[in-house]
Amino acid sequence: MRPLGRAWRTLATHLCFFVYIPLGAVLGLPAWLGLRLLIRRQDQARVGKRLLGRWYAFFTWLMRVSGVLEVEIVDREALRGGGRFIVANHPTLIDFVLLASVIPDADCLVKASLLAHPAMRWAVLMGGYIPNDRGQETLELCRRSLAAGNSLVVFPEGTRSVPGEALRFQRGAAQLALRSAKRLTLLAIDSTPSSLDKHGRWWLAPKDKVRMRIRPLGEMDMGAVLAARGGEAALAARELTAVLERRYNEERERGSFGS
Repeated sequence: MRPLGRAWRTLATHLCFFVYIPLGAVLGLPAWLGLRLLIRRQDQARVGKRLLGRWYAFFTWLMRVSGVLEVEIVDREALRGGGRFIVANHPTLIDFVLLASVIPDADCLVKASLLAHPAMRWAVLMGGYIPNDRGQETLELCRRSLAAGNSLVVFPEGTRSVPGEALRFQRGAAQLALRSAKRLTLLAIDSTPSSLDKHGRWWLAPKDKVRMRIRPLGEMDMGAVLAARGGEAALAARELTAVLERRYNEERERGSFGS
């Protein structure tokens, strides 16, 4: 029955992504226009984030009920409460979708190239997600998002993990956290077996059902990190990046992130 199960999960994966990508592209424009026309300017991003959170929750539910994957949220209450700067590893294509389906008012630092993506463009605009290529403006947008009570999700790798390879974190996430947030929340995303990864074949399901788990790894006080380096933000960012990279690689070496 194992080959039949894999065949069904492959078919179900295609169906789920057909719903998510083409339907998202078709409905995204009218949804964005509706926000622009019906919602006050200052409320558009907040309403957009909440609508997208429900859309992501529906997509996650669809993947679960169709047998594509299982999802476990460890300590769901730890994800509630706004104004969080959240970092996480990035093993799969749907990491932010899963996080935003359970984190209220989730914001995200996104690649600027997504604004040119026919399916993802409207979600970026609706949610008011923050492009990563605007320098000082990006920092100011992060500060405003946190001050508005959103939870800002950043993937320090900048791209999806490569299975079997050590994680490499970029310094930008630490710099933004130190300059915009009081506390840093660490989340781990486990995926077993590896699927929807950087070099994987999304169109072919793995032999076994994917089991994903989201779990907290603790918090860090940004003020204390900065003070320990005499207020030198550049030095603190370099050391914070090294600490985060080491912590997540220790999790990886324990086999927590799948294979």
